[in-house]
Amino acid sequence: SIFFYQIMLKLSYLVNVMKIIKKYETFLKYITVSIISFIIDIAFFNIFLLVFKNINSKIIISTIIARIISSLINYLLNKNKVFNSKEKVFNTIIKYYALVIIQMLISAFMVNFIYSKVSINPTIIKIPVEFIIFICNYLIQKVFIFKKVKNENK
Repeated sequence: SIFFYQIMLKLSYLVNVMKIIKKYETFLKYITVSIISFIIDIAFFNIFLLVFKNINSKIIISTIIARIISSLINYLLNKNKVFNSKEKVFNTIIKYYALVIIQMLISAFMVNFIYSKVSINPTIIKIPVEFIIFICNYLIQKVFIFKKVKNENK
């Protein structure tokens, strides 16, 4: 009976874990997609830092090009896999890219400003800057960009 009790305890634990995962499923998917997009963004940011190494505005240019690439992938994954939005692409992509432009400018100028003050590797600066931006993006995308339309099933 102790063995049976231990099995039931483990099953109860697994059921609770599954409930938590289900409850936060959208956010966990968002985190996964964000990590993928972040890796793509950082990779292209570093590639373009090398390409434009002799240009004064290399951080700004590299940020813009990397963000264009990573944001397209992020948009498609968020719309179709994270938020399962049935809204038309035109309705969501305009709002999404308005957010991307704002966050890209904040990122580029914050990284550039901090770099001008401390002169450490721009990628080291970019990581915490992007994390701060990430915190706001989930709610903005969920509430304003990929919101469920009234006739969508939950």
